Amino acid sequence: MKKLFSLGFLFFCLFGFSQGNQKENFISIVSYEELSSPPADELKKFPEALQQMAKDHKEVPDHYDLVFNDSESLYKKADKKMEMQQQDEMNNGNIQMKVTKVSVSTTIELYKNQKTKTSVSSRTILGKEFLVLEDVRKIDWELINETKKIGSFECKKAQAKIGGDLVEAWYAPNIPTPSGPGIYWGLPGLIVEVKDRTRRYIATQIKEGMHGKIDVPIKGKKVSKQEFLKLVSDRLNELTKDKSAFRVVNE
Repeated sequence: MKKLFSLGFLFFCLFGFSQGNQKENFISIVSYEELSSPPADELKKFPEALQQMAKDHKEVPDHYDLVFNDSESLYKKADKKMEMQQQDEMNNGNIQMKVTKVSVSTTIELYKNQKTKTSVSSRTILGKEFLVLEDVRKIDWELINETKKIGSFECKKAQAKIGGDLVEAWYAPNIPTPSGPGIYWGLPGLIVEVKDRTRRYIATQIKEGMHGKIDVPIKGKKVSKQEFLKLVSDRLNELTKDKSAFRVVNE
């Protein structure tokens, strides 16, 4: 009897482990568009002509993929080519301004583990790669009794205060995952759209039930979040002291 019980218990454990493994061998992929815009309060500090040009300028969206399973997610650039520099031409009457946008720091991939509540982000500082290790930030979402349809997604509204700024999110309860774009997560359904002070993320399509696995980023020097922020600050100070790094052309 003891032998039968032991065999049964072993089978139950193996079956449970196998089922858990099978779940994690299936992934879903959500495509997002990410748009950036300067905060309105910061924009007011610039001359009126520049404010109008910034408003008229059409930002080209970045494309990201969110890959997730029952316990992990990976948010990454859909295009592997990371553009460190983008040049735009803005016209205002006879004045032509060439604006060069430089990314001091860029996030290539952001991995989150919902079981351990930890994250690993693959980030660069002017081309040099780092792995930033930190705990996943808990977001105190307030669920709002509002609904809307975003593409094919039936969504509900939520909001939260993060760093003093109000963040608005829309999530799909019929897709049962707490995952979302960027740092955002923790709602009772896939986060389809998020608006914060400087960015808007919106899902455009989803592919579910695919075979695959999620790889944790491993390339780069391991640093804490505080160490990384200090490195970014130091590099930015170096750039602002170097006047040749910034140039406005008036033609």
